[in-house]
Amino acid sequence: MGESLNWIRTHKVLAGGLGAAVLGLVLLVAAATTQPPLEFGWFAYAPLSDSVFLPGPTAGEIFGSGLTALGLMVIAGALGYLRGRRAP
Repeated sequence: MGESLNWIRTHKVLAGGLGAAVLGLVLLVAAATTQPPLEFGWFAYAPLSDSVFLPGPTAGEIFGSGLTALGLMVIAGALGYLRGRRAP
């Protein structure tokens, strides 16, 4: 009875990790395909410096990457647990 509950619980964790990984990938794709609004004019103009303004990653890219990584770690842990169990 206890073994079947562990098996069910592990598969629920595996499904949750898979869902998190898929949701993270969806967020990454949505962040990559969404274009920021264009800005015209002299935005970030610094005529006397040699630095170049480069925008950083968006919040969707950061959150999507983290969620994908977390989901993949949960999947790896659940699969390792299932693989490492001893047969009764």
